[in-house]
Amino acid sequence: VACAVLAGFLHFLFLSAFVWMFIDAVLLFVSAKNLTKIRSEQKKMPGWKRLTVIGYVIPLIVVGVSVAVVPNGYGGKQCWLRNSRGFQWSLLGPLYFILASNLILFIAIFITVTLSLKGLNSEILQRTQTLEDRKFIRTVLFKTMAQFFILGCPWLLVLINSNSIILEIIFMILISQQGTVIFVVHCVLNQEVS
Repeated sequence: VACAVLAGFLHFLFLSAFVWMFIDAVLLFVSAKNLTKIRSEQKKMPGWKRLTVIGYVIPLIVVGVSVAVVPNGYGGKQCWLRNSRGFQWSLLGPLYFILASNLILFIAIFITVTLSLKGLNSEILQRTQTLEDRKFIRTVLFKTMAQFFILGCPWLLVLINSNSIILEIIFMILISQQGTVIFVVHCVLNQEVS
């Protein structure tokens, strides 16, 4: 019983982490769309209370439905999801959906930021470009590329599933740095925090 509870809790935590990555992707996409506007429309952004409900209730619903449909789906030798009756898809289905959505959003964000920077760069070229202008452009480009890690896109390496030890090592290195990248982008490089 304890093993099944632990597996269900881990299932919930994994889903929560990926739902929060998806929420971050959507918020970043809205922010990137607002780059060309003079003032970001904060009222269109959902509040933290609503985001907290989304970030934890959706995974809780998925786990609850999973338990209701396949009551003995958790447990086994490894205290994880059992492979019986395709139960692993209660985790893999949402993860694949979120990873695909985040990859699409990352591409859209990258294109939006690139186009915005090109417009900004043409305005800057009309006057003398200062060191601060170059630093700003580099910071925005770095933050955009760092979002690749924050949105969980290195998890796409898991989809390759070629049993390659090199891919596993690359995956572990990339994923182990996800928290560091989140800290650097959202705290160190954020002017509102410093």
